[in-house]
Amino acid sequence: MHIMISDDAPLFHDLLAPRLRQRGVQVSQARSIAETKAQLEQGLAPDVILLDMDFSVAGEGGGESFAGLTAARSIRRRDPEIALLAMSKHDELRIALEMMNIGQQGGRIGYLLKDKLEGVTQLLDYARTVHAGGICIDAQLKGLAARGGKLTVTQKRVVDLIARGYTNKAIAERLLISEGTVERHIAAIRRAYGLPSPDEERRLQLNLRVLIVRAYLNDTMGHNDQGPQ
Repeated sequence: MHIMISDDAPLFHDLLAPRLRQRGVQVSQARSIAETKAQLEQGLAPDVILLDMDFSVAGEGGGESFAGLTAARSIRRRDPEIALLAMSKHDELRIALEMMNIGQQGGRIGYLLKDKLEGVTQLLDYARTVHAGGICIDAQLKGLAARGGKLTVTQKRVVDLIARGYTNKAIAERLLISEGTVERHIAAIRRAYGLPSPDEERRLQLNLRVLIVRAYLNDTMGHNDQGPQ
């Protein structure tokens, strides 16, 4: 796997890059948004970018509190096959929601809290999840456990596990139910949130798991706009 670290914190590079290389990971490094974009424009094609959301502290915000969001949107438009794993010190549902908006077509998106990571092994698990087309949101994100009110208790547990990057098989094993039951819960969640039909989902190349988590976050935050943009 090829991972790019795109972060302006020298300590993050000094500590993380060697640990990843020890695990057999190819690592590229960029210390600014401009450097990240320049390397991509020169043909660099990492599998996953660990993208700092907080570049504004280095003067790259351009008026936006989270300059990494602008960078994420730009990278996704230019290189939709690159998985984006946002890294932030900000414990905010709205930023996770914005990342889900970016990933609603194709998935390959995640939002992690830097100070909640348990180590390189966990980070690599998240990177592999998004590289494989999945999604993940830090399970410790404040407010995530509050959840919206449109789902049953079991449906909420299913969405919580989807948000953490679990596959249907893994959800079934975790909840001690069959994969068919998981699929029925997901169908019910689709109906509860008024998400696109399977045919429309395929036609628009939407990622159902992203749409579910996006609607879930909107529900939690009291928003109503849950359809594709």
